[in-house]
Amino acid sequence: MSLPARSSAGAPARGAASVAISTTIDQVLSSASNALMVFVLAQVSSAGQFGIIGLLITVVGVCMGFDRGALGTPLLLTSNLTNRQIVAESNYALSWSLYTGGVGGFLILPLGAVFHQPWIALALAMVLPVVLAQDVLRLTAIALGRPSLAVVADALWAAPMLGIFVANLFGVRESAEFSIFVWGFSGLVSAGILAFRLRVAPHHARILDWWRIDWPARLRFGGVYAIGQIGVVLGTLVAVTTAGSVAAAGIRGASTLFGPIATLLSALPMVFVPHAVRTGNSVGDQWRLVSRTSVATSVLTVVATGCLMAVPARMGAAILGASWPETLSVIPYIGVSTAAVCWALGVSTVFQLRGESRTVFGLGMLLVGLQLAASFVAGSIFRSAIAIGISLACSTSVTAIVGVLWVHRSIRAAAGPSCPRPGSAVKVNGDITEHLLSDSPPGRSARQERLASCPGADDRPCSEEICEVTSFNAFNIAE
Repeated sequence: MSLPARSSAGAPARGAASVAISTTIDQVLSSASNALMVFVLAQVSSAGQFGIIGLLITVVGVCMGFDRGALGTPLLLTSNLTNRQIVAESNYALSWSLYTGGVGGFLILPLGAVFHQPWIALALAMVLPVVLAQDVLRLTAIALGRPSLAVVADALWAAPMLGIFVANLFGVRESAEFSIFVWGFSGLVSAGILAFRLRVAPHHARILDWWRIDWPARLRFGGVYAIGQIGVVLGTLVAVTTAGSVAAAGIRGASTLFGPIATLLSALPMVFVPHAVRTGNSVGDQWRLVSRTSVATSVLTVVATGCLMAVPARMGAAILGASWPETLSVIPYIGVSTAAVCWALGVSTVFQLRGESRTVFGLGMLLVGLQLAASFVAGSIFRSAIAIGISLACSTSVTAIVGVLWVHRSIRAAAGPSCPRPGSAVKVNGDITEHLLSDSPPGRSARQERLASCPGADDRPCSEEICEVTSFNAFNIAE
């Protein structure tokens, strides 16, 4: 379905190329601060200890993934609305991110205690709410058409971690806990700048009523993002239990080395979703654009794999510490897996552009299920990082092939006779976006529909802000 093109409302009109470049740069900087933090922790840890730290970090990734899907995707889908509407959505999303951070912290603490890293777990739990809030705020900047502001804020976040990384190269070796707290503090500064400039603040009143609006779609989008990170957590556990913590450190280290590629891939939805919302291109046009990006990133991954295999041992040890030898052995296989992910994520982005959260979730479940099953079998039989790496490469490649075939099937279906689809649609009338439900009772006006969907609208005056959020909620869920 074609989403409405933006005219004068919403984010300022800018060159699509300029916005896309700024958004990609922002994603690079945001992911750079996270990757640098992982490198810093690897520098000061033994191989076995880094395997456990990697497990704790992936729990942080689960929380970030869920919020990016459940809160970030809806924010990006509001890119064709007015600034006031986007900020109203962001106020609630910011509050929800703080709640998610608190829950995630309580999950990290016992895991750290079980694996004898309680202080690192405590540090991660304390900074998690800040990290999640900053992510919501930078996505708000992108939805408002101000990715350059997010670039500045994320640069301020990445700079201190780069300083610690370089200092460790020269033998300073700050403790892991100190590095995590610096990461959290710089994230707090970044979030403060974004909140002040965007005029976004947490809004807690009736937040459950806000969450209930299209909550199934939020859970599915959140699940899509989180399931990959949950798969990483479970995969790390599989590696630790079947092949040992040193093997797990090698897998984690290799995955971190491909972080720049993952950064480019994670920028895909943030570039293409707002663009698709504003232009309303067909699924065929969307796939042609995304597939070109997948070709470029997969070729880049192959080149990066060759370069990483040629890194001198001394330089590798300076970057990843004692885990470098095990990491080097699995780089080729993680490289193949990452190249396949380029296509799998491209497929996921196309379906996300269409609002098909169930399809995206299904592909994510397929990928994680195949990876876990293959890793468990390979680890149990061969008990080596190389075997697990090969299993990851094979399972990811199968998922990518299935996804590409699925997209082409959707393109052929979309090229057929047009027919009404059940579910919700999005219509713009001036500055007001209204949900038009195909199965709604006849004879009800648009305002009646809004009041009926607004919490507490039965016999009482409806809160203006809640009604505004209700009336413009921008999900286009194709069931």
